[in-house]
Amino acid sequence: MWTIGLTGGIGSGKSSVAQWLKEHDIAVLDADQTVHRLLADDPTTICRVAQTFGKDILDMQGKINRQVLGAKVFNNKEARTRLEEILHPLVKGKMIADQMALEAAGVKLCIWDVPLLFEAGFAALMNEIWVVWVTPEIQVERVMMRDSFTRDEAELRIAAQWPLKDKKKLADVLINNSGTWEDTVVQMEDLLVRIKNRVS
Repeated sequence: MWTIGLTGGIGSGKSSVAQWLKEHDIAVLDADQTVHRLLADDPTTICRVAQTFGKDILDMQGKINRQVLGAKVFNNKEARTRLEEILHPLVKGKMIADQMALEAAGVKLCIWDVPLLFEAGFAALMNEIWVVWVTPEIQVERVMMRDSFTRDEAELRIAAQWPLKDKKKLADVLINNSGTWEDTVVQMEDLLVRIKNRVS
């Protein structure tokens, strides 16, 4: 199976690219959705997170209350790092298992949609890496518009992530999403032809 890591930064349009790929019948494994499923239903994940952050993060049914957990890690870098140290290996294991199931079903191409592809050490598992990129100014404008942030708030949120310019240097394929969506689709259509030929 040919595995592609898809990443970007906040406001880059990575999620729109992932959705377009799904609509064109490409298997996409979503790291954020995997995290949500593990926190909601996986006993190992729930147990480890509760042991680390306290049983007060659990509701009456023994499920993780995401708001309580969020309050504990929001604006607390050390707590967020501890949570990531728990979650990243579990997410990686679940996504590998999901990919193996796809491969067993005969699927030849799989996209891993991972916001923290480099930061979480997932890049080494990929055959190639696609980075969705926008100019810094457009990134700020899109985050302000999407989240109703002030410029300062948007810049702070962007600064909390790896800079897109650094991810750009590590990309095998750069998807420039700075223009219109139609411009991005033209790039995606060309990529889809190439990658389907690669796996056929």
